[in-house]
Amino acid sequence: MKKMIRFLSVTAVLATAAAAAQAQVYVEGSVTGLTAKESVSGVNYKSKPSTFSGLVGYNVHPNVDVEGYLALGAGETDITSNGVSTGDKLKAKSSFGVFVKPKVMVSPELEVFGRLGFLENKYDTIVGKSSSRTTDGSVAFGVGANYYFDKRTYVTGSYMNYNNKDGFKVNGLSIGVGYKF
Repeated sequence: MKKMIRFLSVTAVLATAAAAAQAQVYVEGSVTGLTAKESVSGVNYKSKPSTFSGLVGYNVHPNVDVEGYLALGAGETDITSNGVSTGDKLKAKSSFGVFVKPKVMVSPELEVFGRLGFLENKYDTIVGKSSSRTTDGSVAFGVGANYYFDKRTYVTGSYMNYNNKDGFKVNGLSIGVGYKF
């Protein structure tokens, strides 16, 4: 909880400083379809949870942004073992972190970017009537593109590796909308 409060405080300070300096600030909202995979003793487990995410970005250079990120789980999904349902469930509970986003405009409407940062991810595994929570910090990275309808409004899409630690891998494809202030 302390980390979450610290993260939100830092994000608020960055947004306030950006507005005061008349810097470029933007917000995005997205929905993400995740694929979580883990291999234990030759058994491959897989699940496909979803999240709703938001981020606040701050333009520090024409080709570099910094971003604060928060995602909340959008329900639980079945876990399969070698393609067969186990009856167990996985829920992506939440993720939060920061990214550095190098970017380049390839046309007046299209921007491509990369993301590199750190996320703290929380997942719930439900087995029968009991559940356990896993909290894992991991380097996160990916690529994406923004298509601008005008100078402020755009649609965004990205493919990210959200977690890759101790044999547990989570990748996702997200689509969303953004607005520059």
